[in-house]
Amino acid sequence: MKLKLGLVTAGLVGALVGFFGVLVSVFADGGELERLITSGIILLIYAALGGLWGFIMPGIWWHGALALSLPAVLLLALYMWGEFNPYYIVYMVLILTLAGLGAYGGNALRTRRQ
Repeated sequence: MKLKLGLVTAGLVGALVGFFGVLVSVFADGGELERLITSGIILLIYAALGGLWGFIMPGIWWHGALALSLPAVLLLALYMWGEFNPYYIVYMVLILTLAGLGAYGGNALRTRRQ
């Protein structure tokens, strides 16, 4: 039960951050530097949330990282369908990677403390 609740919660949080963070950073008007700073902050948020899920759910940290990052990757892929930009692929890979690394770090911190 804890696993299902944790994965659903991670998916919902990932969908919220994906919609209100990733899509806004790609879709909004602004300068190049402003978009890079916004994207960097969003990537740090994914790493922090991944670390939180890795700490809360230590045995299945990679499930939480995928549930957290896949909604944003899917939303970005749907947006990319109409307006292709190769940098979006890099953005998707960084979202998956940083959420996974954060979750791994949170898992390592939790297991080291025990």
